[in-house]
Amino acid sequence: MNTKQIIKNISFLILLLLVFWTSGCRKDFDVVPGNGDFKTSTDTLFLDSVFTNIASRTYYFKIYNTSSTDIYLNKIYLEKKENSFYRLNVDGKPGKEFENILIHAKDSIFVFVEVTADINRLPDPVYEENLYIEDNALTKKVLLTAFIKDADFYYPARFPDGSKDSLTVYIDPQTGETSKIAGFFLPDNTTFTSDKAIVIYGHMAVPPGKTLTIEKGSHLYFHYNSGLIVWENATLKVNGELGEEVIFEDDRMEPEYENKPGMWNFIWLRENAINNEMDYAIIKNASVGIEAMPTNNGRPILTIKNTQIYNASLVGIYAIGAEIKAENLVLNNFSLNAVRIDLGGSYEFEHCTIANYNNGIRNEKSGAFYARNFYDTPDNTRYINDLENLQISNCIIYGNNSIEYFIEKDSGALFEYEIKNTLIKFKDIQNRFTNREELNFNDAIHYHSILLNEDPDFYMPWENQLIIGENSPCINKGDLCTALSVPLDIKGVDRTLAPDLGAYQHITFPND
Repeated sequence: MNTKQIIKNISFLILLLLVFWTSGCRKDFDVVPGNGDFKTSTDTLFLDSVFTNIASRTYYFKIYNTSSTDIYLNKIYLEKKENSFYRLNVDGKPGKEFENILIHAKDSIFVFVEVTADINRLPDPVYEENLYIEDNALTKKVLLTAFIKDADFYYPARFPDGSKDSLTVYIDPQTGETSKIAGFFLPDNTTFTSDKAIVIYGHMAVPPGKTLTIEKGSHLYFHYNSGLIVWENATLKVNGELGEEVIFEDDRMEPEYENKPGMWNFIWLRENAINNEMDYAIIKNASVGIEAMPTNNGRPILTIKNTQIYNASLVGIYAIGAEIKAENLVLNNFSLNAVRIDLGGSYEFEHCTIANYNNGIRNEKSGAFYARNFYDTPDNTRYINDLENLQISNCIIYGNNSIEYFIEKDSGALFEYEIKNTLIKFKDIQNRFTNREELNFNDAIHYHSILLNEDPDFYMPWENQLIIGENSPCINKGDLCTALSVPLDIKGVDRTLAPDLGAYQHITFPND
């Protein structure tokens, strides 16, 4: 036998010896039945709210082996077994019933849980079911609970070739090329009520000549990259009431998404949309809350009252040469502006709280309020248009930036503005804007009774609670004529005897 063969044989023998030695030294090789030696990371697993017939996200808990020996559990199973709407994945294996589940000593396994439920087959929207875990000595229950929301679903049609219905939102006048987005037109005049949630995939559009009416208490949920568009000669009517606001938000209902910006796109009032009215609405977590375009019918494209807009990843209200009348409007937390006005237009803001407490880095043009009568394209082409009217009365414009109010004009177009009885935050620390006449707060023609850089004493602005307290400098500083035209604050409190600035009359803060 040659030397190479001898070495090969010896190596093989050494390998066999190592295998037998390590196997013989293992003390916990045998797996024994569990004898009450396990515990779970929770007794109740909450799956939050889930829309009917839509899969939830995946939730999980752990099962721990508390002993120093490898054990197996006899069973893990759902109470309703194959009839359950819940689905399990135990240690990487999907199913609804499992047997002889191994857990190593002092180790744990994951149990993943999802649910897809049909509310029409449930006696109650709160859907609860026990998950059982058994060994030789112990049967333990983990309660699974989810709230199943009834809903109507709206989405673009899908065609046989796999494509989806789309909306043409722009046609290049030079080339004729079109820009499209996934979306669909409502078929006719439509009314949404509070009977069911409305879940929207893609962009739902109100067609020309038709009206979408949304009644009090309605709740609209938008999937990611979805939105609402009101076309030319179409109308949006939002008829919320105090305590029964119409809510526009994203369809992610887990707690971590409660205030997450940019989860859906926008409410877009296209050019020459008509007679749009919004009362007692809450718009949150969009990219742009409302985008408003110009009209040529001599009427405001939007009259908005008693409405709250929060947590947009870009802008709360973006107006481009539009006409808007707003009262009792509350805005907060935007990466750019709460209100942004480009290319002039006509605007009235009465008793509005326009704030921005976003923690991002913002400059003076990303303040809570920004308006100009021009627009500069990326290639430095400037377009100008008359700012026919900008009236701000009995408002608060504030935030955590040094400058939260900024307006600028091009002298080639009108720039008409009057700001009165309003608290404004404008701390020009480096005196960069002392020569801008539109930012001269001593100008008695354009500015009257301005409170400059005083803390409004908001309750908890970082949580979008912008009611003012009893130490606010805004108390009884409102113009009475303006207050008489907006006699109740956003909570229905009479303000006509002693009007405060902003959307809220002051309160005494609770002692937390």
